[in-house]
Amino acid sequence: MLFLGTSKSQSVFSKWHLYRAIIIVSVLAAAATNFSATNFYAPLLAATTSSYDATSKKKKPHIVMVVMDDLGSHDLGLHGTGIKTPHSDKLAQDGMYLDNYYVTPYCSPTRASLMSGKYPIHTGIYNVIADYSAAGLPVEEETLADLLKKGGYETRAVGKWHLGFAKWEFTPTYRGFDSFYGFYKGGQDYFTHMSHKAYDLRFDSQPNCGDGCSQIIDERGNYSTHVYTREAIHVIQNYNVSSYESDDGKPLFLYLAFQAVHGPNEVPPEYMEVYDDKNWTEQRKIYAGMLTAADEGIGNVTQALKDNGLWDDTLFIFTTDNGGPTVACAVQGSSNYPKRGGKCSVWEGGTTGDAFMSGPVLERLGIRQQSKFPHLFHVVDWLPTLAELVGVATRQDIDGKSQLRGLRYDMAVREHVLVGYAYGQKYGTKGWYGPAIRYGRWKLIQGKSGGPDQYDIKPRGSRKPLPAGVNDSSYVLYDLETDIGEVNNVASLHPDVVEFLRQKLKEYHEEVVPPQPDEDPSCPWTGTVKTTVGPTW
Repeated sequence: MLFLGTSKSQSVFSKWHLYRAIIIVSVLAAAATNFSATNFYAPLLAATTSSYDATSKKKKPHIVMVVMDDLGSHDLGLHGTGIKTPHSDKLAQDGMYLDNYYVTPYCSPTRASLMSGKYPIHTGIYNVIADYSAAGLPVEEETLADLLKKGGYETRAVGKWHLGFAKWEFTPTYRGFDSFYGFYKGGQDYFTHMSHKAYDLRFDSQPNCGDGCSQIIDERGNYSTHVYTREAIHVIQNYNVSSYESDDGKPLFLYLAFQAVHGPNEVPPEYMEVYDDKNWTEQRKIYAGMLTAADEGIGNVTQALKDNGLWDDTLFIFTTDNGGPTVACAVQGSSNYPKRGGKCSVWEGGTTGDAFMSGPVLERLGIRQQSKFPHLFHVVDWLPTLAELVGVATRQDIDGKSQLRGLRYDMAVREHVLVGYAYGQKYGTKGWYGPAIRYGRWKLIQGKSGGPDQYDIKPRGSRKPLPAGVNDSSYVLYDLETDIGEVNNVASLHPDVVEFLRQKLKEYHEEVVPPQPDEDPSCPWTGTVKTTVGPTW
């Protein structure tokens, strides 16, 4: 057994092994008596192989996944913030809230991790996919939508994509979705839908809907949160509910990726006015209104599921894509209190956030309701978890781990997560920070800083991602059980922990894929075309 410093360290790293030993010893002891160990431990032992009944389509749940953009981890009303999010709060409180949930520091890498089940170091998408970028989720990756389609699902996507658009093969209907209504890029004006002097909103009506099929939709003047809520409701209303019970019926997978609450700070005035009595900055009030508008949309979508007879069979999933951008990267009024840093950093404020599962179907799935899941869960885990749930096999080279057993039996499935890299920029300084890793209570960051943060630490990061786990680098270590704000560097007190985690980073570096380049001189893509709404991406 590996001992890491203090007795507390020993308990952290040996807890799971001890737990397994207790189970084994208990089963053996029971076998020595007339007591039926098989009956007593059947639920626990079955959890290692259990999946949803793949032979019965009507038993597979509908899946609605809502992705929030740039949501601060201290913003939903359930955290006592004063922001009105009653629908999200109720869903979280009625369901299973993930209390130790990790994402990546940016939009594109998190979405790539969600869709592929892989860390950014294995897709090459470390940073946001920029305008005129040739980058995209590699076409050889099997996506979550691909897997669910194999499992018999109808797959629909609404909202933000941000996983590549330099060639049609990067776009949603080539990546497993039957249709897509939304925008390809990372951000835009909420009302004009313009991004850097070009329009970006379209409807791709069928699989492999590229040139000659993809339609530019004129939504100028319509607030994007309302547009995507409306379209999600249309998907639900147009779904053939009666076929769900038939032999050839397909359950529904609806991927709803709101633009909210990404900058720019824009919202219809009636949503902001409800916060006139708050002693907040104007920016915070607008942001609160944006979040309330999105929460209203979530309420309307769940009501549509109920009105159309889908709700009782729906697994509702909510996730953020990264922490709120509190000091850099399109700041819009969010808060990650009491965590340090935000978007574009590997501090906890940039790489953790809200996520939960909800819906009456949780009971049928064997997942506890009105509960919190305290164990580590990473965004890469959604793909294998849902794949096991619906009875389809995943590729062997993914980083995600199915959390189905853990969710059912309150067990830790993973001992660590790779927090990864961030590209930060503040006060004219910019560069790569990290990598970082979380293991049990410990968080190790390679380098002197995790990126831009509220303490105004401004060291310039490296010009390219540093090789992970190298000897000639400084490291900072935090005990997150006692220091969630990552203020006290305890590396000098626990050199054995530092060395252990440095070796973990070094192991990851052996299989790292370099970041995809933003520019590709050989790419013939020209950027924009002329349409009836003006220049269009």
